[in-house]
Formats: sequence, structure tokens, C-alpha cells
Amino acid sequence: MDKTLYFLRHATAELRQPELPDRPRQLIVKGQAQAQRVAAFMQRQQLAPELVFASPYQRASQTAQIICDVAGFPAHQPLDWLALETPTEQALVALRQLLPQLPSQTLFVGHEPDFSLLISRLLGMSAPALQIKKASLCALV
Repeated sequence: MDKTLYFLRHATAELRQPELPDRPRQLIVKGQAQAQRVAAFMQRQQLAPELVFASPYQRASQTAQIICDVAGFPAHQPLDWLALETPTEQALVALRQLLPQLPSQTLFVGHEPDFSLLISRLLGMSAPALQIKKASLCALV
């Protein structure tokens, strides 16, 4: 069962403001351009996820929407365990349960440090082995 999992950190969003909730923060113009560049990169590299999931947070959903629209991928679906600060163990269990149902290529759009922690665990490491920058794509084959 060969599968490729792509993990994409959302693009650059509005700055955090202490008096405002984090969940509705949206992409800024720079973030929209970043997402378009990622989509173009994925097309050039002939990466073609058959399923796209995104965090329910606005900035991740917007990133996924742009990627899907520009690259012609299927519409993204929200996935609650991709939400910011989901415990790594919870995300790991959820991903392992979902894995048998996934197509050969799946894209997940979410957050840091969650993705670094999750990917590190998938690689068998207890501590984060990488740090994913905004609008950066990581693939596990």
C-alpha cells in the first residue's frame, strides 16, 4: 500500500492580536501569492493529490482553497484534528485510522508546530526533527 502524504503549512496570515480570536485570521496578499506559488510548484512537479484536507481555521482553509483552485485539485474538506494545537497523539491516532482509506496521494493543510511534531512522530522520533515554514510543503512517501 504505497501512499504519499503531503503536509503544507498554511501561508502567511494576518498578525495575531491579543484581543481578537485566532481562528478567523485570514491570509494577507503575501500569503495568497505564496499559496499560488505552491500550487504552481506542485503542478510543475506533477504532484496530484486526490484528496485534500485542511484545518478548520480560516488561514488554512484559504490556503487549501487557493491550491485546489490554481492546481485543479479536488475541493478541500475540513478535518477537525488538523486544527491548531491538536495534541500530537490525537492527530497520530486519527491519521492512522484514516490511512487505509486514503488514496495514493493526499494533501493536508495545517499549522506549526503541530505538523513538525506529527511528522517527527511518523518518522519515529520523539522530538521535532524539522520546522516547517509558512507555505512550505513536506512529503512522506
